[in-house]
Amino acid sequence: MSSCASSSTAASWFSTQLSKSENAEVKRSYLRWYAEDTGASYSDEDPLFVHAVAGSCEGWTLHELLWRTRIVAMDGRTLWECLDARMVAGRVHDVVDPWNEQLSVKLAFYFIQEQQHDGSSPKSSWSALRRALDEYATATIKPRDSLTVAASSSALSVVRDAGRHRGSTMTDAWSSKVSFIPMELGNDYSEGALCCAAPVPSGGMLLQVPRSEMFCLHSALQFCALGRAIVAEPSLRDLLANEEAMLLLCLVYERFVVGAERSHWRRLLMHCPPQYPTMPIAWELSDLMELDGLDMLDDVLAKRNQLQVFADQIRTSLLPFFHRALLSQDSATAETSSLVDMSAAFAYEHLVWAQCTFDSRAFNLNVDGAVVMALVPLADMVNHSNRTDVLVRKVEPSGGPFTMVVGAALTAADVGRELWMSYGPLQNWELLQHYGFVLGPDNVHDKLPFPFAVPSEANEPQGKSDATSMISLSPNQEGTVSYWDARRLSLMRRYGLDLPGRCWIGHDGVPPAALLALLRLQFAQADEFGVMEGRRYGPFEPLSPLTESAITSVVKSTVQCVLESFPTTLAEDEEMLAELRAEKNVGLGADDESTRNHALCVQLRVGLKRIASRTLEWCARHS
Repeated sequence: MSSCASSSTAASWFSTQLSKSENAEVKRSYLRWYAEDTGASYSDEDPLFVHAVAGSCEGWTLHELLWRTRIVAMDGRTLWECLDARMVAGRVHDVVDPWNEQLSVKLAFYFIQEQQHDGSSPKSSWSALRRALDEYATATIKPRDSLTVAASSSALSVVRDAGRHRGSTMTDAWSSKVSFIPMELGNDYSEGALCCAAPVPSGGMLLQVPRSEMFCLHSALQFCALGRAIVAEPSLRDLLANEEAMLLLCLVYERFVVGAERSHWRRLLMHCPPQYPTMPIAWELSDLMELDGLDMLDDVLAKRNQLQVFADQIRTSLLPFFHRALLSQDSATAETSSLVDMSAAFAYEHLVWAQCTFDSRAFNLNVDGAVVMALVPLADMVNHSNRTDVLVRKVEPSGGPFTMVVGAALTAADVGRELWMSYGPLQNWELLQHYGFVLGPDNVHDKLPFPFAVPSEANEPQGKSDATSMISLSPNQEGTVSYWDARRLSLMRRYGLDLPGRCWIGHDGVPPAALLALLRLQFAQADEFGVMEGRRYGPFEPLSPLTESAITSVVKSTVQCVLESFPTTLAEDEEMLAELRAEKNVGLGADDESTRNHALCVQLRVGLKRIASRTLEWCARHS
């Protein structure tokens, strides 16, 4: 087959992947503008200029492949952070963030595999590119050899596996490639981990778990007596529409009525922690006060209230129906469980345990076309790092197993070390709220919220042309508030500035170009709107010194207000953090639950305040 055919196949692959990606039309707009800037040949069939690669002397290189996959892999949040006049020409030609890079490498693997199977070009060229990608994955996304729990989470925040004995590992029949570190008996902070037991080639299978061993709604309705009883009882069937409620009910039933040893999901339940003392939903109110000044406090309190209401509903309304339905199922478990025993099993504290289990250990998986929440025994013991060993986790089709696939190869040198998986581009507050730990005060995914109200109209679905066209305005609207708001809204939509519906400043403290563009729309003088509307990159380019000064001033005052919302200063928190680190055994060995939770909150606050401090330094340089 000719090189022209090979180029067309590659262009078609990239066009399809781009169309399936988030905010595809916004990405296409910036690619078109880049083509107009550089004279590159853009078409809807080849939006990523693949034909230009085929026509070049070098052909496909790792650099040419990765900048394209980075664009495709961007979600709305990452895209908003990268929006700029030089996004295509510059920003995506380097690592955007660890999560986007992992997705980009995964797409690159898929692309090379597709081209190798296509057979339209020499396999040797793709093999060389694959070797280069393997080496790159090892250097860029694979956890470093020295990475440990303490290194990834800091001595104060290693609360998932604090104090565990790493010399004790166990193997499992499901995989010869992994061993696992079980929970340490009597240590409420231990959740175990996965370790490398044998080399695995790049893109190789690490672990497979039979689908029947997964705890999801389908298996709960099949193997859990309570699930079967709810299906059989007409008065309870409305519960089936609430996946999360059903999973909580069935998990509590299996753990506290059936018992872990007798449950179908014995392997899962035997390795679940007995409690989750570092997850805020389980904290005492006095510990929650340490979250004052953070939006997550409202989320935690709302979730606690929701669980309390659910517990009351179970106790006052649902339990008699559950008990009667179970008895009618002729279940041995139901026959030996009195209504009093079941009432004790469905206590509020047990619902909190089940909620924490799902929050911290569940996967969202595509199972035969449907996205489901599932607990996967053994696999759910893998811990989080911004670098990853596990690149793919999926459920094979047609009744197939859950599968974990590595990215970079695991070699003999990796045998015995802990394996890691990135849970996503999670900020410390997300890690704390849902998993009960933080990555120290310098998590690269942390963001400082910037309270700028994006008009609600900006997030309304628009037609395809709205990404590049301007809103038509009547001349008699000029001078009215709605007239200027409409022009702002038109520019916001044109450049995708409204993508996330909220604003923030990234870990480096530099306000994103999209945030500055939004502020230009807000503070532009009347005659500057025409300037922005007449330029290719509109609000991304500076306006008058007066307007730019106003923008810097607003960034400064807003960040100062955010800092003032905290009950402590950065200096006070850093002093407190130093004192906590100086105390013997804090973090890894302390038994004081409040001290641990306090340390987590201090690190969370320090991380956000350091971003704010860097932003104020940026403001000083631009004043």
